[in-house]
Amino acid sequence: MNILIVDDEERIRSVFVKIMQREGFHVFEAANARDAYDLLLENPVDLILLDINMMDVDGTVLYEIAQMFCKKSKIIVTSVYPLEDQKRLIRGAADYFDKSDSLQVLIHKVHRLMGKSPNAAQSTSV
Repeated sequence: MNILIVDDEERIRSVFVKIMQREGFHVFEAANARDAYDLLLENPVDLILLDINMMDVDGTVLYEIAQMFCKKSKIIVTSVYPLEDQKRLIRGAADYFDKSDSLQVLIHKVHRLMGKSPNAAQSTSV
């Protein structure tokens, strides 16, 4: 199963990549909407972890593009914005994640959407 992580903060992207790889997913990463778009055109993606506030093109625009061209891809919005603000800015995502919340919460959301059980030996230390 393929996951695309889109976040302009390298540190956050790196943490998400390590966690999702440890959970057994194949991971693509993009630092901006343009790179994400290129990856989406060339690779089947089951799930997108999408930041909202990015340079140049923000996550709301990339969400709309993904909805048009990658209809089967589920999207979890990942942002520092409170969940209610995320839901207001990007309506209809499969789920929402507040980056100040536990990484266990994100892992649970990903596994639920992917229909996969978490790895028994998982750890959130990175």
